[in-house]
Amino acid sequence: MSQPLTAFCQVPSKLILCGEHSVLYGSTALSLAVDLPTTCQIEFSASAQNESRFQIDLPDLNVHSETSEKQWRQELQEINKRHHAFQSEPQQAPAPLTHPQQLILLCLQQIDRIHPLPSGLWQIKIHSENWLGRGMGSSAAVILATLQGIARIVQLELSHERLLQIATEVECYQHGQSSGLDPATLLAKTVIEYKIPGLLEPLNLSEFPLQAWLIDTGQPVSNTGQCVLKVREHFADNDALWHEFAQVVQQIKLAWQNNQQTEFVEGIRHNQRLLEQIGVVPTKIRTFIRELDNLSAHACAKVCGAGAVQGDAAGVLVYFGEQAPDTLCHSMGFKSRPLELVHP
Repeated sequence: MSQPLTAFCQVPSKLILCGEHSVLYGSTALSLAVDLPTTCQIEFSASAQNESRFQIDLPDLNVHSETSEKQWRQELQEINKRHHAFQSEPQQAPAPLTHPQQLILLCLQQIDRIHPLPSGLWQIKIHSENWLGRGMGSSAAVILATLQGIARIVQLELSHERLLQIATEVECYQHGQSSGLDPATLLAKTVIEYKIPGLLEPLNLSEFPLQAWLIDTGQPVSNTGQCVLKVREHFADNDALWHEFAQVVQQIKLAWQNNQQTEFVEGIRHNQRLLEQIGVVPTKIRTFIRELDNLSAHACAKVCGAGAVQGDAAGVLVYFGEQAPDTLCHSMGFKSRPLELVHP
């Protein structure tokens, strides 16, 4: 019997500094690769039988599953039916994915379409230090790590452009509509300026004008897809609003490039007020951000990611300042950590 084939892939997390939501309406977005890795380990053992089995281990979610090839193809048919219905009537149809391991099954399908998968036992294990469900690209990280791992097993060369296209397609099953920003950031492994459809420019920025921290306010009750739909329902045709978002992105970028603290802080605070205007910042988090802003003249904070349209939690905040926000975070029961960027 031949030796099993193995692959190991690692992908960082992402943080949208500015341009979340508005990137869907013509703005650019500034996005960062963050040093919170997701890893995918794959072991493939060939079989003489013309049948595959897929063992998926997601220890962070306490998910362990085994699927036969027949079950895999049947499940994909059901997922694709739900996805089609969701695309047609997103507010009435159920979400396409009902279990976490289905994201892995979709990745297997994508590679199988390009390069038919060999028969055998596929053992796939995903572990992540990403703050799951907090708007840090956890789905995109899992997708990219898995796609790259499967491609290595079958010796399939995928360009960054092709990998980005496939990952964005898979991410649409998770979020309803994907801008491609998350996988683009994770592939670039640096700070990028991104614009749909897949136009990106690495900015070669490594140090913020101020010290930075990530703050976890908890997993939002609403998901990214629900936030996107709610914003679209109320603000899709508000061209003036999206133009204002776009101007703020440019202000933050230029202030960062020129190391201008005052302009940078003003831009972050302005971006946060715009997010509040479109209704994705719970009242509790608005109050907390005002308290962070008041820690010093150069302190500022904002929601990063989709935010929330239900509940009190809003996922991850980024805070910039001259001192750690530990005391204030502790009083709210929020965890925080210094923000460390990934460099290519």
